[in-house]
Amino acid sequence: MKTIESLINANKKVYVRMSSDEICKAFFAQAEKEEFLFGGIKPIEKEPSDIIAVLPDKTLCYVNSIGRMAAGSGAENVCVIDAEEILF
Repeated sequence: MKTIESLINANKKVYVRMSSDEICKAFFAQAEKEEFLFGGIKPIEKEPSDIIAVLPDKTLCYVNSIGRMAAGSGAENVCVIDAEEILF
């Protein structure tokens, strides 16, 4: 099992893809254990989403349409990982 913190990279935008609400809730629980915040709020208090951004300051964010395009771009400065790779 990887840590979410190990994904942080100052030179890349990091996105975590969720295959289900249950996986997202498990990801949020792990993020809370690693002391990530979601806009100043504990992650487990937020609603699940299919993709979440991980920022270098240990902040999680929902991803808007521009971020979704970036995540799907395949650019060198973008990293997209499936939550299952972190959790299991």
